[in-house]
This record gives sequence, structure tokens and C-alpha cells, in this order.
Amino acid sequence: MSISDTPSRSAAAYGLPDDEIVAEIPVYLTQKLGKQLHLLQYPQKDGSITPGELQPREARIKPIHGQIELDIPLDVQSPMYNKERGAELGAGISDSGRLLDITTLISVGIPQNSEYLAGVIRDGELHLTAIKKAIQLRPSLRYLDRVAEKDLAARRMDYSDDDDEVKKDAKTQSVQVTVRSAQAEEALRQQQSSIAYMQQKLEEEPWSGLAYYDVGTEESSAVHADLVAENKEDLISKTSPDEYLTAVIGSIEPDVM
Repeated sequence: MSISDTPSRSAAAYGLPDDEIVAEIPVYLTQKLGKQLHLLQYPQKDGSITPGELQPREARIKPIHGQIELDIPLDVQSPMYNKERGAELGAGISDSGRLLDITTLISVGIPQNSEYLAGVIRDGELHLTAIKKAIQLRPSLRYLDRVAEKDLAARRMDYSDDDDEVKKDAKTQSVQVTVRSAQAEEALRQQQSSIAYMQQKLEEEPWSGLAYYDVGTEESSAVHADLVAENKEDLISKTSPDEYLTAVIGSIEPDVM
């Protein structure tokens, strides 16, 4: 669907410097992928990402909660890779003496203070699709937790015959006492209960395999084609541009000194 032409005020009418319009292009809105389109951000990456750079060995998703994980291969043959340390950390992903040969990226939701749109320009036309969710993919350090758990279990086995020492260590743990009001305690209990419940439901949901197609593949090109609108009927606006902007961002009158 296209957004039809509507008379608009010039920049000079708002007391702003005039800016020459060099081209006008029609805008189309499509909803083919409106419920599936996600924006994936990689905050640990600098600059652009080349095709194939982040091709995962395995990808998975929890559809209900929308959590995504990607296992990105590591180059264990690189001279910069410490194989001794890699063998130690590999215990966090396998019990078979495997090197740590992957880094797992896990999705983290980010607050959306505005709506994101994906845009495609084709044949002098701009096609827009609303993005359902924006997420960041950050390194997961769960393998460190697993290594620590194995180390703790090994130490417990070493001291299993020394019950008195274990009890002594338990008794010497420091305890911090905090006094809260009954209302604060109840509010904290409800918050922790809610967070714990949501975390439990997230952990209970099984992972589903996720097919990953990089840029340039036939599958990727087919999905990209769905970002172009087929229905090009005009959208008739019932409000003026000024009324629309006021409804979205409030007063649009500039502060002119």
C-alpha cells in the first residue's frame, strides 16, 4: 500500500533553513513479514559484518519466549588460540576433552522506545516493513559456570571424608542482616517470585532447531523478496501531516531563538 501525496508545509514555514528537494519517491508498506522480522544487533562487533563471518555451526530458538542462540565456530588452529586454556574451558561444553571451539551468542531483549522499520529501495520505490522485535546477541558465559561446577564437585569429592571441616566452613560463613519494612519485604518477595517464575518458564521451554541462511543464498533472497510490497493501492490519510506529527511527537513548532 502506498502513502499518497499530501500537501505539506515547507521548512521555511517552521522558521527552519530551507532544504532543496532533489527527488520524491513513492513509499509502500508491506506486512508479509511483519510478525517474523527481527533486528539482530551485534554490540561486540566493530564495523560491518562480512557475509559468512558469523555463519553459525548451530542455531536454535525458543519460539514462545523468542530467545535465540548461535554457536559461532572458533579458529582453534590460529596462532592466537591458547590450546591449553581451550582444553580447560572445553570442560564447560563437553566431557570428552574437547577444545572450546565455539562461542555461543545468546539474545538479550532491548527496550524499544520507538518502532523500527526495514526499508528496501527498488525501482525508485521505498518499501517498508515493521520490525517485530529488536535484540542484541551477546556472548554466553555458561561454559564458565559448568567449569566452576565441575571444579566444585571435584573438591567436594576430595574432602568428602572430612565432614567436620565442611561443617566448620559452613559455620564460618558471614551473614549480612538487613532490616526492611513488612511492605518492602512483600514487594521484594513478589518481585523475586515473578522474576523467578519467568526465568523458570524460560528454562523449561525446549530449544527448537533454527535454519540459518546467510546473505547471498537462494533462501535469503527469497525472503528478501517478501520485503517488497505487491499491493500498491493508495493509503488515504484522514489527517494532515501536521496533525499526524503532533499526535506522534507532540508540538512540532520549533524553538526559534
